[in-house]
Amino acid sequence: MRSFVLVAYDIADDTRLRHMFRLLRGYGDHVQYSVFLCQLSEKDKVVLMEKIKDIIHHKEDQVILITLGTVDGARASLPEQWQVLGTRLILSHKSDMIY
Repeated sequence: MRSFVLVAYDIADDTRLRHMFRLLRGYGDHVQYSVFLCQLSEKDKVVLMEKIKDIIHHKEDQVILITLGTVDGARASLPEQWQVLGTRLILSHKSDMIY
């Protein structure tokens, strides 16, 4: 079962920042500066966390992963209980985002 996972990061070094952005671009939708919305299975989440650990400097950088709930259907729209103010949040149409 896949879940929505919000990934937010604060990376102190520009090189590590670019690596983090490229990594997360393969896992989800870039929704705001340093914030991605991913749809991950438990296995995907564990793999992603290991890749993140290899990129970050553990005393300078921070990455937060927040599980928001399960994905209903093959390609879900945003759940009704989520509220987005301002511009509309649209999920990508990629069927398999991890590469």
